[in-house]
Amino acid sequence: MINENKDQLLAAVAAKSSTKQAIYRNTLQHFETLKGILSELADAWSSVMKVQDPSVEIVFKDKNRFECDFKFSGDTLSLCMHTNVFTFPPEHFVQQSARVAADPMLGYFGQIQVYNFLSDSFKYNRLADEGLLLARIFVDRDSHFWVDGKQQFSFLYNDIQEQVLNREVLLKIILQAIQYCLDMDLMVPPYEQVNTVALGQFLMENGSSGHKTTKRLGFMGES
Repeated sequence: MINENKDQLLAAVAAKSSTKQAIYRNTLQHFETLKGILSELADAWSSVMKVQDPSVEIVFKDKNRFECDFKFSGDTLSLCMHTNVFTFPPEHFVQQSARVAADPMLGYFGQIQVYNFLSDSFKYNRLADEGLLLARIFVDRDSHFWVDGKQQFSFLYNDIQEQVLNREVLLKIILQAIQYCLDMDLMVPPYEQVNTVALGQFLMENGSSGHKTTKRLGFMGES
């Protein structure tokens, strides 16, 4: 009986571990595709801007295997791939899908996160500044995927049964994220929110900004 239990346990470990390793490799492959897309956009758009307005910087930065930045003037998209694999609670719509019901191993996903930061937050090392998580891309071992996030990201990509992630879809997601960044203007916060500042915070910021800066206050219709 003990040996039988050990064999069953080993089989379960092997099945789940192999699935998670496959998801990790697949997610990393898609993340590399994203890097390629952003690099190509940076090359193409920066060539145009050098003629139209050389002061507008469009730069792709491959920071490491799991992180990259795409700077377009005052905004920066920061993308990161999580190294772990995730699942969802039983009541989640993904777990309720026919796809996962047929194979519970399809309820595990890799995750790629897309953030929007102000470019000056990086330039001036303003550590108190906040970025906005625009979207989370979840992809399974077979490249079926779904996305949650702001605005249209909350409903455009929820068909886990039919949607398959590829270069065309990733380009569409990136262009939508860039458009959202452009639609979010930096608004002046109410005076009452910024009329005091601790000396330590002010000195730490070198006088460049006594308060943290975020675009969130100016994003009308934020979901």
